[in-house]
Formats: sequence, structure tokens, C-alpha cells
Amino acid sequence: MLLLWIPLASVAQISGVLTYEEAVALTLKNNFDILIAKNNAEIAAVENNLGYAGFLPKFDINSNGNFANNRTKQEFSSGQSVDKSGVISKNITAGGYLSYTLFDGFKMFATKERLSLLEQQGELNFKIQIENTLEQLTLYYYQIVKQEQLIKGIRAAMTVSEERIKVAQKKLQIGSGSNVELLQAKLDLNEQKSNLILQKSILKENKNNLTYLMQEKQNTAFSVDTNFAFESIESVEDIRLKIENNNRSVMFAKKNIEVTKQIIRELKSQSLPRVGVSSSYVFGRNSNTAGFALFTQNLGYSAGFNFSWNLFNGFIVRNQVQVAQIELQNNLLNVDRVKAVLYSESNSAYTRWLGDRETLQLEEENIKLAEQSLYIMLERMRIGLGNYLETKESQSSYEAAITRLVTARYNLKASETTLKKITGEFIK
Repeated sequence: MLLLWIPLASVAQISGVLTYEEAVALTLKNNFDILIAKNNAEIAAVENNLGYAGFLPKFDINSNGNFANNRTKQEFSSGQSVDKSGVISKNITAGGYLSYTLFDGFKMFATKERLSLLEQQGELNFKIQIENTLEQLTLYYYQIVKQEQLIKGIRAAMTVSEERIKVAQKKLQIGSGSNVELLQAKLDLNEQKSNLILQKSILKENKNNLTYLMQEKQNTAFSVDTNFAFESIESVEDIRLKIENNNRSVMFAKKNIEVTKQIIRELKSQSLPRVGVSSSYVFGRNSNTAGFALFTQNLGYSAGFNFSWNLFNGFIVRNQVQVAQIELQNNLLNVDRVKAVLYSESNSAYTRWLGDRETLQLEEENIKLAEQSLYIMLERMRIGLGNYLETKESQSSYEAAITRLVTARYNLKASETTLKKITGEFIK
């Protein structure tokens, strides 16, 4: 009977069961925050090209035309004069213009490197968002597992109360019982029913939270795999090593250092000369019904170069470089700060994990003792050797043991989830 009452260790896979892996897949596919972070990463990837960096030439096509109807009056040194109204003049110009920067103080190289670093940061930010969302998903999923196991425990306790009511009723029928025993059993059953309603409400709320993360248009009628799956955790030294090498927040902070270095290179490039070449192919046509030159037309190409070097601009570049170098120092400090926070969080999480693991081992033993005690008291009650006070006390111990066991399982999973996120184990 007890094995039927308490199926806490495993559950058969039935239709409508949402596994943890399926929940992860749906979340990665549909979650808004993940999709937005993915799009931002794609934007950074698109912007990382030679054109944005300034390596490629610029080619423009321009065309313009003018038409005028004027009164023209001209007097020339030769003594001739023009005084005419309705003078029609037309001006048409069209051409292609090519310009190419050969040297800009190495700014284009620094800009290209910065764009590559920003693309890498976009990918890291995308993965950080995945990790944050999967951590939240894991906690929601196993909160549901916890609630379903807790509900199973309450129903098992309700079965005991129903059995107590049957025994009390039989005793009353044969004249060996009392109404107090029957009423107490009914009170205990009603209390358990009230608790069951509360736990079902909490379960529904947790399912709503989970479906929001998955962005699935489904009701809360689904069930989950009510197994707690635990993984092994390395030593503190291994955790610190993984924080250094695998934690995306640390990687992101380090990328900020490299980005700032490239910004400094871009700023310093303004103090160096710039050299470029240009070329054009232009068609021009001018016509005028008054004056000496009635018609002019040009068609041809031209080429040239330009050289510029700003020698002094009021120390603006120098000040900009100084500000960027201070920002670089802040980024270096930020890496150490992020590491220190993560080391502190990992130490606390690892300590909790050790305590939660020991607590779970103890509660696994306690539930077996509570089951045995309850089974014995039920048998004693059936044959008339026990009293309802002993049975109630044994039942209360069993209910408390179930609650502590389920809570211990969830706490261990929560500690493990925190360590997995800190060490970058969510994304391999």
C-alpha cells in the first residue's frame, strides 16, 4: 500500500508529459529575450565588415541640371554691348566620382578589430541571455516537480486519513470506539484537502511561469517528469578554474578591455596624416543664347590625390585619449570585480550544495523510517492495539518527512543550477 501511496522516486512516461529537454528546446526556440539577444548578435555580425571599417572605396554618381530665362545686359571693353530679354541658358552636369583613402593613421585597422570584438561580444551576450533564461527555466521546471511530488505526498496522507475514518467507523459500529476519534480523522482529512487546494494553486502558478518562458500557447494541463535529476559537482578549485575560462560574464568584461584599446588606437590615428586618391568621369554641357560663348561641352576624366595632417586641434585628441585610457583602467578593474563577485557566489553556492546534499541523504533515510512507523501504526490500529493519538502523531511525522524530503530535493537542484550557470555548464 505504501508503494502505491508514495510514487516519489519515479513516474511512468505518459501522454502529455513535458520533459526538461523539451522545455529547454521550446524556450530556445520561442523565448522573447533569447530571440532579441540573437537579433542583436546578428546586427553586430552584419556590421563587422570591411566597408564599415573604411577599407573599401567610395563611388558616387551625381547629376544636376539648370534652366533659366533672363534678361541679359552686357557691356564689353571692346565697345560691344548686349541687351537682350528672353535669354535662355541651360546647364547639365553628370559624372561618376571615386574616392579611396590609402592611409588614415591605421584607423581602419583599429576599427575593423573593434567591430570583430563587438561581434564576439554580441555572441557572448546572446549566450549570457540563454544562460539566464535556462537558469530561470530550470528553477520553474523543478518547482513544478517539487509541487507534484508534494501533492502526491498529501494524497498519500489523505489515504491514511480515509483509512482512519473507516477504522473509527467500524469501532463505533461494534461499540469499541468514540466519536472523538472519528471527528479528529475527518478534521485531519479536511485539513489535508485544504492544503491540497493550496498546493494545486501554487502548481498552476508555476506552470504559468514555465509556459511564459517557453512562449507556448498551451494550458496548464500538461504534466512533467517528476524525477529530480542531479549531477556531480567538482571541487572549489575546479569551479574557480571554470569561472576563469568558461564564465561568459568574465569573457564579456575582458572583451570590453580589448574594445577600449582599439578605441584608443582610433583616437590616436587622428594625430597622423591622411592620404587618399580620387578620380572622376564627368560630362558637362552649357548653352546660352546671349554672350560670346553660346555653347560649351566637356567630357572626360580626372584623377588626383589629397593629403591632410592636423597638427593642432586644441588638445582635443589628447584629452579624448586620456579619457579612453581611464575607461580602460575601469574595464580592467571591472574584470577583477566580476571575478570577485563570482568567486564569492560560487563559494556560497558550493557550501549550500554540500549542505543540501547531506540534508537530502538524511531526509531519504527519514522518509523510510516515517513510512515504516506509519505502516506499523496503521496495522496496530486495524487490530485494535493502537489509539488514534499514536496514529495521528505517526501520520504527522510522515507528512513532515515528505515535505522536508521534497524541499531538500529542490534545494539541492537549485544549488546545482546556480553552480552550473556560474561555471558556464549550461552551454557547452
